[in-house]
Amino acid sequence: MNWAYFHLAINHFPIIGTIIGTILIFVGFTTNHKGIKISGLGTLVFAILMAIVAFLTGNPAEEAMKAIPEVAKSLVSRHEEIAAVGMYLLIPTGLLAALTLYSIWKNEKSVRFLMVITLSLSLISSASMVYVGRTGGQIRHSEFHGESVKQYMILHQNDKEEDED
Repeated sequence: MNWAYFHLAINHFPIIGTIIGTILIFVGFTTNHKGIKISGLGTLVFAILMAIVAFLTGNPAEEAMKAIPEVAKSLVSRHEEIAAVGMYLLIPTGLLAALTLYSIWKNEKSVRFLMVITLSLSLISSASMVYVGRTGGQIRHSEFHGESVKQYMILHQNDKEEDED
């Protein structure tokens, strides 16, 4: 097993986990069911941890992709940049989810306020993770190559890698 395979094997956890965690948080918040809230927050924390692992395996996966000539390097770079933005959204979301779990455990008065903020951030994080996954899929899945991707590939086909200077 190489890094590219490992990256591909785990990269679905942050995407699906963030979406499922967000749905559970919403349902738990609207029904005021403590167990569902805890499940959603725990799922979100797990998804964030898996996102960190996926992010850390991204560069070794990129190195493995360089050996495949039909891979558009510009799409790999685009995915990497968008994944970094996604991480900037996910890390605070995960920390806030952990803090909210702690406040539930301590039975603090701030739980409702923290749940609203966590839910808001997790909605944004879910959208960003879907987009990160889409740009990752565009690297090798031609069914994602719409007109905008084709235009992007044409515009950036002659871009040089930063390491090649």
